[in-house]
Amino acid sequence: MPRNNTTKYKLLLISPRQRYIGYTAHAELARMFGRKRLMIPLALPVVAANTPDHYEIRIVDEESETIPVDYRPDIVGITTLTATKDRAFQLGDHFRSQGVPVVMGGVSASVLPDQYLEHADAVVIGEAENAWEYCLEDFENGRLKQKYTADPKYDYKNPKQARWDLVNMKTIFQVAVQITRGCPFNCDFCLVPKIFGRRMRFRDIDNVIEEIRNLPSKYVFFVDDNLTINKRYAHELMNRLKPLGISWACMASIDVADDDELLKEMAEAGCFNILIGFESLNPESLGETHKDHNLGGEKFVDAIRKVHRAGIHINASFIVGFDNDALAELDRIFDFSLKTAMPNVNLHLLAAPPGSELNARLKSEGRLFNVPESIGDGFFPTIHYMNMGQLELFDCYVKTINSLFSYDTILKKAKALFSDGYFTRPGRNIPFYTKMRLILIILYEYLFTKDKEKRALFLFLTGLIRNRKIAVDKAFSFMLSMLSINRQIGKNMKNNEKYRSLIRQNDAGPWKDRKTNQSFSA
Repeated sequence: MPRNNTTKYKLLLISPRQRYIGYTAHAELARMFGRKRLMIPLALPVVAANTPDHYEIRIVDEESETIPVDYRPDIVGITTLTATKDRAFQLGDHFRSQGVPVVMGGVSASVLPDQYLEHADAVVIGEAENAWEYCLEDFENGRLKQKYTADPKYDYKNPKQARWDLVNMKTIFQVAVQITRGCPFNCDFCLVPKIFGRRMRFRDIDNVIEEIRNLPSKYVFFVDDNLTINKRYAHELMNRLKPLGISWACMASIDVADDDELLKEMAEAGCFNILIGFESLNPESLGETHKDHNLGGEKFVDAIRKVHRAGIHINASFIVGFDNDALAELDRIFDFSLKTAMPNVNLHLLAAPPGSELNARLKSEGRLFNVPESIGDGFFPTIHYMNMGQLELFDCYVKTINSLFSYDTILKKAKALFSDGYFTRPGRNIPFYTKMRLILIILYEYLFTKDKEKRALFLFLTGLIRNRKIAVDKAFSFMLSMLSINRQIGKNMKNNEKYRSLIRQNDAGPWKDRKTNQSFSA
């Protein structure tokens, strides 16, 4: 379809829905706020920003809205993850059957381009910048190639601002911002170095601040894998963020606690939560996966206390299933979270995403099998584990999740976490209508309940509010967060026997016993 000066193309950008929603997605929390999800993937607003002006762009996130049946695009772009792979294939086949060219990108398509090309006309491999525009140019001239690869020399200093103006903000609560790309580490289960490289690239801070000033929300999640890896850059960034009045969360490594001044600046700049990838408490497992920089032992405990004293929560990420792991690792993680008063624990079973070094190793050992990829996103056994059968690991995992988020456990952690008065800094004020809605939810769920631990948690936190030892919004957001996780776990537990049945079909016991590999069918 060659372009003339008046040609306008319709571009539909889609983020496919997931089959399984884990508790870490906080989907129920979004519903409490009257939204359909917390945020959508950053990929689509970024792709839209790198699309020429003569395109009419429509963004659809299937978790929060449906694809309009009466909308006929000229070209479709689909971002992909392993968990959305099956749905991406369905969408690709659907639009191609209507004669609409389909381009796929994202992490999963980048590492499996040939597989995705069975359902797409083209694949953008790696970063969109300096690849997507060439793809569209070829589309306009009727010479669309199958593969477009990002320029590895792209410096990322001054990227175009993500097109949040194309997103229905009534369906989401916060927006994503990326400031850095790359990761110098080489964890063998991770794809970040494969997609973004091991060389760290940093945006000009003026470019970052301009984007944040123009965001449609004051609630931000920085999607960088390690926002504070460059401490000098991080200090300058915090000082520039302070006047903006945003409330934000990020990911960082545990060494963020080595810099007391940086933690103080982060809290003053609006940080309320840091996701930290501890991954394992087993030194042998960390060494096995090449995450030697995380070997901390008891140093973890002091570091966690420092973060908490700054008034910042920790989302602690752990993985179980390494070759040196046994079922006891789950108890170890539970006990550690209790000792360190960390209520937010993102607990995952080891998975081996295609393209990772772990995947290549396990494939060569015959330890992979055909698993429905839409459910194999860290919450289900997807490989044969060395020292554990799949069903026994899954059962122990489910038991641990329920223990981690029982209100008895939550109450114990809350008392240890909040009693010293470190969480008194108030966050951003929310609209009156939303505030009243949330207060009613809290009163109904925590005060007018027969659950003694839930009611005790409410009375404990409101007592701290009266004594000015916790900010009102910090107390209420904690109760809402714990409630949302419990609701999601409850929903997922309704299908637990179905999942156990699927797992049982493939369970060959511990791999060390070298039992026969069986096929897994859903």
